[in-house]
Amino acid sequence: MPKLNINIPPLLKYSIQVYRKYASFVFGVMVTYFALGLLPEVYIYFFTPKNPTTESQIVSFIAAMVRLFLSLGFTKIMYYLIDDRAVKVNDLVNNGRIFLSYIVAYFLYFFAVLIGLFLLIIPGIYLAVRLQFYPYYIIKEEDTSFTALRKSWYVTEGFIYELVLFGASVLLLNFLGAVFLGIGLILTYPITSMATAIVFNELEAEAEQIPTSKYLP
Repeated sequence: MPKLNINIPPLLKYSIQVYRKYASFVFGVMVTYFALGLLPEVYIYFFTPKNPTTESQIVSFIAAMVRLFLSLGFTKIMYYLIDDRAVKVNDLVNNGRIFLSYIVAYFLYFFAVLIGLFLLIIPGIYLAVRLQFYPYYIIKEEDTSFTALRKSWYVTEGFIYELVLFGASVLLLNFLGAVFLGIGLILTYPITSMATAIVFNELEAEAEQIPTSKYLP
C-alpha cells in the first residue's frame, strides 16, 4: 500500500482560487442553499413546541428532505467547479434521478457513524472517514447507495490517518466560519467542499501526493 501525503495548504489555496474565479456564482448558490435548506430547519428547531404535533413533525421532515436535496446539488456544483466544468444554478435542483440513492446512502452513513460513536467514539470517526465519499460516486457514476458506500470504503483503505487530519482541518475551518453567526461559512464551506472533492478525485486516480499538479494553484 503506497503512502499518501495530503498537503493541505496548497489544496486550500487552489480551492480559494476556484472560489475567487466563480465568486458571484458560488456566493449566490451558498445564499440559496442557506436560505432554502438551512434557515427553515433552524427556525423549526427553535420554534417547534415542546410537544410537537403531527403537522409540525411533517413540516420538520419536509424541511430536512429539502435540505438534503439541496445539499446533494451543492456538492455536485462544487465537484464540477474544481475541474472548470460548466455549471448553472439549476444544478442545485436537477438531481431527482439520483436523490433516492443519495438519501438512502445518507441515512445508512448517518446510522453507521452514530452506532460507531456510541462504541467509544473512535469507531464512529473511523466509519465517518471511510464512508465519506459516497456522494461523489452517486453524482459521478449514479451508483446505488450500497455501491457508493462500498466504493468509498475501498478508495480510503489504508489512508485513515491522513484523511482524519484532513477532516479535522475541514471541521476547524468551518467552525471558525461559524463563529460569526455563521456568516463566515459562506466563505469556508464552499472552499472546504471543493477541497474534499479534490481529495476524492485524487484518491480515485491513486495519487500518492495530494494535490497533484492538476490541482496546484
